[in-house]
Amino acid sequence: MNPSTKIVRINVNARRTTLIDDLPTDILSSEILVRLPAKCIGVYRTVSKQWLSLLSSKNFILRHCRHISTSYKQMFFSVALFQSSVFPVTFDPSDYLPKTLIPLPTNTYWYDVRVLTSFDGLVCLSFRGTQKMILWNPLTHATKFVSSTLSRGRFKQKTVAVGLYVSPSNEYMLLHAKRRNGSMKLYKYSSRCDSWRKMGFVDERKYHNYKMSWSNGTFFQGVVYFIVKVDAAGMGNYLFGFHVDSDELKSKPKPATTNHDGDGSLVVVRNQLHMFVANSLPNWSLHLWRMDGENWTKIWVRQNILPPSLFGRTITYVVSTGKFLVVSRSGTVFEIDTTKNGIECYHLVFSESSIQGAVYTETLMSSDF
Repeated sequence: MNPSTKIVRINVNARRTTLIDDLPTDILSSEILVRLPAKCIGVYRTVSKQWLSLLSSKNFILRHCRHISTSYKQMFFSVALFQSSVFPVTFDPSDYLPKTLIPLPTNTYWYDVRVLTSFDGLVCLSFRGTQKMILWNPLTHATKFVSSTLSRGRFKQKTVAVGLYVSPSNEYMLLHAKRRNGSMKLYKYSSRCDSWRKMGFVDERKYHNYKMSWSNGTFFQGVVYFIVKVDAAGMGNYLFGFHVDSDELKSKPKPATTNHDGDGSLVVVRNQLHMFVANSLPNWSLHLWRMDGENWTKIWVRQNILPPSLFGRTITYVVSTGKFLVVSRSGTVFEIDTTKNGIECYHLVFSESSIQGAVYTETLMSSDF
């Protein structure tokens, strides 16, 4: 061997550092980037034109939304005296809530806004003066004005209800139930086409009673559910479901409560539909029911307590705490803790004057999808 010859030994077992650029685009997108918070995605869009295109695609945004909606902490969007803000959902009164002030869309005054419902990071708002509605993403500030006429697309409290859902073709839709000329009408709005379409309604006359009040819709496994309360003693309450694949509104079985005049509110918990029912006299009580197929199973009850009125309120299950945040249309915000007994199972969380709001998860979703 020539003394001047260098011997180079290669360690075949040596680990090679994998660079981000070495990963296939589909793996990078579906296994790594889809797990990041929405705020981080906005930053990574500036890395390159390729990443901007990838992270702005409809396919990625939909997959990202489906992933983080069940894995990241929820946020609370609130509108109160002279300000609107967002902050993480928390229940410890001793904690400092780090609020982030955000401007309302179209520079609207706080007292002109109603917070109606939320879904997949989108919040549906209405304006008291014009009764018009918008779909709004509090993170990206993307805003979509819902087209309206005198007969549809306007929210008037106590005579209408709305529900947000996603169609089988991944299009965001707004369902609008409205009482007009003595009968109920049902319309659906396509955010992609910016157009309304009239749907069929249940024929039975009893479902058109002017004393009926509708809750806003809760979307679960292809059905938008509404609780309908009759403001007349002994008339009972109803549960309706709008099937998004067939565009049919059907009467649904409800929990077998002993008090037909009790207030109810729907909530999705760990991919199962539940209903809180608050019964009044003669036996004050609060019940939690779970839907199992076409039947309802009572899973929790607290007797001999004065329960809050639940109808017309939104209840959200908070994954990180296992508790329930209740937001009323008029401003009261409190929690329900099913691990506590008696009156301690619920207590006031926010006491700000005129507060209203909705729980949501930060996403990149746009109502144009």
